[in-house]
Amino acid sequence: MKHLFIKTFGCQMNELDSEKIAGVLSDLGYSLTDSPDSADMIILNTCSVREKAESKCYSDLGRLNELKKERPDLLIGVGGCVAQQEGTKIVKRAPYVDMVFGTDNISDIPGLLEKRREKAKNRVSTERRRKRVLLQDNSIVKSTVLRNHSVKALVNIVDGCDKFCTFCVVPFTRGRERSRKPEDICNEIRGLAASGYKEVTLLGQNVDSYGKDMGGGTGLAGLLEMISEIPGIERIRFMTSHPADFNDNLITAIAKLPKVCNHVHLPLQSGSDAMLDKMKRNYTYAEYKEKITKLREAVPDVTITTDIIAGFPGESDADFNKTLKALEEMQYDAAYTFKYSKRPYTPARTYEEQVTIDVKKDRLNKVIELQNSITLAKNKECEGKEFEILIEGESKRGSVSLTGRTRGNKIVHIQKQEGIFIGDIIQVRITFATFSSLMGEVVGF
Repeated sequence: MKHLFIKTFGCQMNELDSEKIAGVLSDLGYSLTDSPDSADMIILNTCSVREKAESKCYSDLGRLNELKKERPDLLIGVGGCVAQQEGTKIVKRAPYVDMVFGTDNISDIPGLLEKRREKAKNRVSTERRRKRVLLQDNSIVKSTVLRNHSVKALVNIVDGCDKFCTFCVVPFTRGRERSRKPEDICNEIRGLAASGYKEVTLLGQNVDSYGKDMGGGTGLAGLLEMISEIPGIERIRFMTSHPADFNDNLITAIAKLPKVCNHVHLPLQSGSDAMLDKMKRNYTYAEYKEKITKLREAVPDVTITTDIIAGFPGESDADFNKTLKALEEMQYDAAYTFKYSKRPYTPARTYEEQVTIDVKKDRLNKVIELQNSITLAKNKECEGKEFEILIEGESKRGSVSLTGRTRGNKIVHIQKQEGIFIGDIIQVRITFATFSSLMGEVVGF
């Protein structure tokens, strides 16, 4: 048995891609290892959303080159969004890399390894597979997916994005939207249920747009209804939503379908309409706020998280203050916050009035400080309340504790107790809350 080490960067889509990579290579005799030093193959599954992603990739490759000098038989591969973006530039700059494959080309790995054995010069596969049938019938869907969890699974339902927000590189690295057939998705999830999985998370760069490229017959709300009927699946999550496509049908589905969890990740990005327009987000803050109001009226205990960008080109003090005001009004349970950074191919990189790095850092710190105080207060509100949690595994706090999540996606730690196992759904009472997690005691299982 040969050993494989995968270093994954970025979002849950990349995590799922790594599981697919591991599955393809398990069919070729590779098993996963946690140690790059003992690996026969090392793959960097890259993300290009953050600033300096390319530099990070080449820096990691430089360190791997030193390892390869010690072990010439070590195979090195680069996949993911930077691979899609850079392509042949990677092997030109780092000729010791054995293969490069894009976001649509995981199924090409066996062929790339064969080319490497034949010492062929072409070790790059980044061809975009635009036809939907290729996404659905591609062998990667039928291949083993080596999942890294035993009770919860990631399932992609739509890949790519048609929004072309001016700050985002995703349409250029993931391509246009391509939805999977609902029957294919449900068949995959039936298989997961039969294997003991209790929770699925439906993934897409813009998951709310599911089905639009297939004529709109079955949207996300309809798909949630179909999956809810699958025996064995107890919890259904989805992300990431886009406010422009987040609609009343979806709100109704969250409210009426017991298996659909009460957590929505709805990126705002900015509280300023001027910035939202420059970002090409296709909604105003008032429209966003109205949707949040409807959601909270329909699902009073919903947990809402968001994304915020600080320092977008042209952002004035007044624009930024509107974002701070929005955070106070929305009272998010958590927020993923970023400094604006120029990304390849995106229009915003050429905009005038780029905000200085010092101003961006200062604004980001203010966003983080405000949101952290809101998050802590929201978590403190959970003290004394009871929640249902799904036990996911041992806590990072130590082997005497177990970790689970509420339906609202809050992390809960409990003491190990006889009769409670990974995969169990139990009732807990929250005894103490911190910024990052909750502590609970078991009240029923």
